[in-house]
Amino acid sequence: MALVLAACGPADRGSAHSARETASAMSAVARGPDNLVLRIPRTGGEVRVFAYPRLDTIVWNGAEAPAPARVLAFDEEEGVISIVDARGQAARIDFRQGAGSTVTKSKLTGLTSNDGSTIYGITADGVVERYARSGGWKWKPPVAARAVFPQPDASLLVLGERAGSSVVWKVRPPSTRVVDSVVLPRVDRALRTQVGDLLYLATERELTGVRTRSMQRTASVAFDEPVELLSATPSGDRVFVVTSTGKSVQIVDRYREAVSGSIELGRHPSDLRMDPLGRYLLARLDGVDSTVVIALGTNRVVGTLATGWRADLPFVAPDGGIAFADGKDVIVTDGTTLRPTARVSGGAADFWYPFRWTGFRPRAEGLDQPVDFAGPPVDSMGAPTDSAAPRDSAAPSKEPSPPPAQPVPPPRDSAVRRPAAGYTVSFAALLVADKARDLAASIRVGSENARVVTAVRDGSTIYRVVLGPYTTREEAERIGRESKQSYWIYEGGP
Repeated sequence: MALVLAACGPADRGSAHSARETASAMSAVARGPDNLVLRIPRTGGEVRVFAYPRLDTIVWNGAEAPAPARVLAFDEEEGVISIVDARGQAARIDFRQGAGSTVTKSKLTGLTSNDGSTIYGITADGVVERYARSGGWKWKPPVAARAVFPQPDASLLVLGERAGSSVVWKVRPPSTRVVDSVVLPRVDRALRTQVGDLLYLATERELTGVRTRSMQRTASVAFDEPVELLSATPSGDRVFVVTSTGKSVQIVDRYREAVSGSIELGRHPSDLRMDPLGRYLLARLDGVDSTVVIALGTNRVVGTLATGWRADLPFVAPDGGIAFADGKDVIVTDGTTLRPTARVSGGAADFWYPFRWTGFRPRAEGLDQPVDFAGPPVDSMGAPTDSAAPRDSAAPSKEPSPPPAQPVPPPRDSAVRRPAAGYTVSFAALLVADKARDLAASIRVGSENARVVTAVRDGSTIYRVVLGPYTTREEAERIGRESKQSYWIYEGGP
């Protein structure tokens, strides 16, 4: 159903009280984090957060922010989004404090953040600087730093260059001692993508990986031309590569350490953008205002959107919708059909960033009251107990005995007799358990909900969202289609 949304003017912003009421209404029916969109005027100004897909509903507003250029990361714990402004300076937007602030006025390059609060950058003379709530930190590597890669375990990888080669150092701030290092062929144009416990670097005509825990190199994958673009699924199981004149996206399988296929586009792509949940890959076509939408479940092109390419748009929303600029407006389409589902008049004048969070929900009044435990927890699977006062078992009962409980029907045969072998429908492979559980909760086919299964690959836990297994591939394909999600089928159990 198409929704036509009016432009968001001052009347839409409302007061802080109305924003809290809206947030309360959202939280009443929410399951998991709320789907949200941050919007900042592209010239700078008031920060607003809208509900998604109800893009006419403001849930928060108040802070002022400079003209944004790109988002670094979002800190779910602190409620802080780090951005780079149009002047190239790092800034933070604090939702809990309702304020925006510039982190530093120093001229830094290579600004990056892993958690949304801690920001790293490189000075003109190659010194690495860190800006965190706990304090600043600096490190001067043996040679000038070229790029930095903060890790989930709070360590930091730093890329530098020396005669004819590149080197990656590993340090653990606030210490400046080098924990480990690895030497690589010269990294051209600093093309790299980092996922999970692997750091991918493009070295001329090769894709090289470094295991960030052991600092060991993986096998290199060779290409016929220099590598120009890299992108990867959130779990890192597939890396997408575009060469200097290639008109296709080549797929590198992480576990096979080889090219496993390609996706023909008919024109050279000049940029790639990955869906945060790994369902779609967006490819910008060189020389034209067109974006190709690729479904990663099937590695097939869904279609092409006539739109320009910005740092914020187009993007893939949590529900699989794709938002893109259309003149002065922003249109949201269904990812599987590319049919428009909403239009935001004047929306292209804003910078957009989708995210998920529970922090705009009002604080429950019960949290400010002493906890009252009504009694011991009841085991729902155990035998029922009589809460009435004890009585003489020999005395006649004045109350009729309750009818016997009806036996619980056995589960469906398809659930209990499904063979171990078969065909499994997989929707995503993620590194974050909460994101996997949220995605699984949104997928239901018939009476069956998707579930999350875990696997360990190269020391990292991968969370896969799956249905099945099913006896035949045909049945698995039917389930995948009915889910209305991007999917792929593999043989065997999850």
